[in-house]
Amino acid sequence: MNKPELLAPAGSAESLKAAILAGADAVYLAGKRFGARAFASNFDEFGLRWARKVTKAQNKKLYITLNTIVFEHEWNLLLKTLDFMESLQPDSLIIQDIGIAVELRKRGSRIPLHLSTQGAWFGQGGVEELKELGITRVILPRETSKKEIEDIVNNSPFEIEVFVHGAMCYSISGRCFWSAALGTRSGNRGTCAQPCRKEYALDGSKSNNCVFSPKDLRLINNIKDLKQAGVASLKIEGRMKSPEYVYQVVKAYRAAIDEDNSFDEKNLDEVFSRASSNGFFYGPQKPFEWKTGNNPGREGLIVGITTGKFSDGLTELVLKDSLQAGDGLFWYEGNEKKGSRITFAQKDKMSKNKIWVRGLPPNIPAKTEIRRTSKSSDENWESKWDKSMERRSVDLFWSGYEGTPLAVEALFNGHKLHLETDELLENAMLKGLDEGPLQEKFSVIGEDYKSERHITDHLGERLHINSSSLKKLKRALVENLNMLEKLPPTQGDSSLIKYLLNKGNKFCVDKSSLSLKPKAKLVLRLWNETKLLSKLLKTDNLIIPWNERDQLADNKRNSENISYWLNPVLNSKDFNAVYESIKKHSDKRFICFGWEAFRLAKLLPKLKFTLDWCFNLSNLNALAYVYKQGLTAILSKEWKEEDIPDNLNLYRSSYAWNPLVSYTRFRGAVQPEQIVSNSHKDNFFVLNIGNGVNAMFLEDALSMLPKLDVPLLVDVAVSPKENPIQAAERLNRIVERFNK
Repeated sequence: MNKPELLAPAGSAESLKAAILAGADAVYLAGKRFGARAFASNFDEFGLRWARKVTKAQNKKLYITLNTIVFEHEWNLLLKTLDFMESLQPDSLIIQDIGIAVELRKRGSRIPLHLSTQGAWFGQGGVEELKELGITRVILPRETSKKEIEDIVNNSPFEIEVFVHGAMCYSISGRCFWSAALGTRSGNRGTCAQPCRKEYALDGSKSNNCVFSPKDLRLINNIKDLKQAGVASLKIEGRMKSPEYVYQVVKAYRAAIDEDNSFDEKNLDEVFSRASSNGFFYGPQKPFEWKTGNNPGREGLIVGITTGKFSDGLTELVLKDSLQAGDGLFWYEGNEKKGSRITFAQKDKMSKNKIWVRGLPPNIPAKTEIRRTSKSSDENWESKWDKSMERRSVDLFWSGYEGTPLAVEALFNGHKLHLETDELLENAMLKGLDEGPLQEKFSVIGEDYKSERHITDHLGERLHINSSSLKKLKRALVENLNMLEKLPPTQGDSSLIKYLLNKGNKFCVDKSSLSLKPKAKLVLRLWNETKLLSKLLKTDNLIIPWNERDQLADNKRNSENISYWLNPVLNSKDFNAVYESIKKHSDKRFICFGWEAFRLAKLLPKLKFTLDWCFNLSNLNALAYVYKQGLTAILSKEWKEEDIPDNLNLYRSSYAWNPLVSYTRFRGAVQPEQIVSNSHKDNFFVLNIGNGVNAMFLEDALSMLPKLDVPLLVDVAVSPKENPIQAAERLNRIVERFNK
């Protein structure tokens, strides 16, 4: 049975140490830019070099995230970042933006690339393209089921990584624009404000609920299934969480992977933990199964319930788990969270399941659930870290005979190193260098290195050299190792590199095709009320749902001006249904949500396919690569107009009648006829767009269109409380003013 890699988060240096001590095989972390957790501590260049040194010293893998979308005006900064990564040579870069992969291919990089979960790859297209771009592993969206994981593992050439523990997003990974729509913080830029964790009111109700807040993912009891499926890596979420969280969670999953039954799952409840479930592992859940309820934050382990009895400053509890002095606790009084630490605990003499404790406030209400956040007897894992663990091991090969210099050789980062003394070796009166002096003086080499093996097969016996020469040699060794540390390691040609080299050394994309203007200057995409709106709107250029195409029969529309959006494709069943539905047609244009577009374009060359704006194309490299594959594209909604190059004449997508803010596979948060409101009086509604995917829209009627000499796409969704006829009339006035 496959034994997958255990991959741990490291938002800080302390978390990296915790991950290694707890048994992680690899860690993932970010620099100060282009990482999808911008509010974690993260690592500057000095910190990244330290992390690279430590992971090598401990024989662990280091993956660095560059998993935000990158805008064209940031490209020079990205190039400097990639230059540094080339010198660092991590075991992989985790990316979302295919423009980064294009850049690395153009420069002939040998750093393996992992496609981030933000890339929303469900295995139904883009395989050859991802291989060509240097992708060796794909991190699946958290929303994939066991059956879908098995299908992808069996039918793709990539290593497959899955999340097994940590926070879930309400939206499909990489397809959330909710935070950006409400302000300046974008989930695709690492600054999400987590609107799905907030409270909302349904249909004007005065009571607020966390209707979009998912439980955390916990698959510790499904490790055997994932092993059998052939998953390459099991990933723990948590770069924003504490080192204690990292240590305890990694330790538990290490034991589960190793089939060590000594681990206690309760420990997972005592580090940061919301209510948890197995997510989508067995398919979509009912709403009450996936929601956290009105506590979207930490839950902890229930250790006691107050009885309402007090005596001499002590509070009586009914025990639900062990409890002792020094334990940290919290509880809720209404919606307010409070906490304290127990200073004294004594079992009740009359009842084994009751205890008296000091540390809780007087008169705390009866039946209050008391939860533990930390044990007084928590393992002091920090004390296990020793500075020597940060030293990289170097094998030293010694040679020399009487009358020759003492020579030392090493192989470091794949580079050969050879140094010699100026002084010549002499016969020793007592013991020679090979009998202890070398091991004593060179076991520790500067601050960062150590030698565990001294090979002296080519060093003569009973030889001596002046101690000052040994010190000089040691200084030179440290200086040279420091220089080699900064050089990228030499690498053999892996199967990936051989594949890429066989494709040719020159990799280029043609950006000239991006200046071609589409025929229509303005296109309206209809999400709902299709039959009525297509009659009322005074424009022939429409994008409508493919499954509602027959509704246009009596609308006297010119079919040449109609495009169709296809249902989202999340598994092989979805793909086959879409393929069978469109394969007999020709000269039609389709909008695709994801990677299926690449596969459909190859299978059906007579049809035209466009990647929707939710594919997050926001730089010329990414766009040119998409066009190279025979596709067209709509620009990312997050690419601000002022930053788009003047000669780029693709469809802009930043304008909408009720903008779409989220795609999700979660069911039943809001019914199609309902309106949900946040505390700022923003209103939202949800539409089913096929294959179990819901789209959520923000009520924000378009007031006007900018007078730009560029093609525009305007998304149109009608709210449940809107009159579609009146909406069409207002849209017609906006379109007429735009066309004048």
